[in-house]
Amino acid sequence: MTRILLCISFLTSILLSVAATAQNKPATVKTDTLPKTVKADTTHKALADTAKAAVLAHKDSSWFIPGGVRIGVDLSRIVSAIYYPYRKEVTVVADARINSNLYVAFEGGYANTPYSDTNYTYKGNGMFVTLGVDYNFLKRQYVSEKNMFYTGFRYGFSHFNYSVPTYSIKNTYWGDNLSGSVPKTAVNAHWVELLVGLKVEVLKNLFMGWNIRERILVNSVKTDNITPLVIPGFGSGSKRSAFDVQYTISYVIPFYRVKEHAPNKEEKKKKIPKR
Repeated sequence: MTRILLCISFLTSILLSVAATAQNKPATVKTDTLPKTVKADTTHKALADTAKAAVLAHKDSSWFIPGGVRIGVDLSRIVSAIYYPYRKEVTVVADARINSNLYVAFEGGYANTPYSDTNYTYKGNGMFVTLGVDYNFLKRQYVSEKNMFYTGFRYGFSHFNYSVPTYSIKNTYWGDNLSGSVPKTAVNAHWVELLVGLKVEVLKNLFMGWNIRERILVNSVKTDNITPLVIPGFGSGSKRSAFDVQYTISYVIPFYRVKEHAPNKEEKKKKIPKR
């Protein structure tokens, strides 16, 4: 009996020591047992920080688009010379990019107008220039696209001279002829133009295009002696307005680029009025 009591006492002391050791040992918690709400909060915060950084980067982002000077010639003057042999004209066209959609435009040329029939001979020549702007309405499909669908405005000026070396007017009533000449006269002409057109890049930096335009003469070029047959760069000297079509071929010299900024797309939330 004494031995049994001793054994029970020994086992009891062992159990008590094991229990005390277990109570003093620090508890270990696996990371997988953490509440899911803690993980979710951390993820949302990281996403919020990333979105905020993306917005700031988008606000400050910018890039470069192709610029340069485009120079070409008007091919329609070749066609007009076939139908109107007395209109010999050469026209050079040019434009330069200012920003993503706006271009400054220039045209200039020289015209020679020799004409002769049974009644009189006419000689005229002069130079002309136009200056204005073009605005591109075509939405780009990619950053480097240079195609254009545009409308434009021009101011035109021409300085030219003309003369009638000989003329002969038959008088059927008296049966005689009136003849004479008109000395050389120098004239300035001013007009404005409105136009719409298209330019397409057919090869790298090479463009083909067309435009239609209406010219309106600002000042009068008629004199007491004779009205000029042709106003260089404008058209008929006997009309106040002239409709014209251009077909151009041109080449861009891309020696500079234009910086473009990302648009600000932040929109304010509309407040719904309370009823």
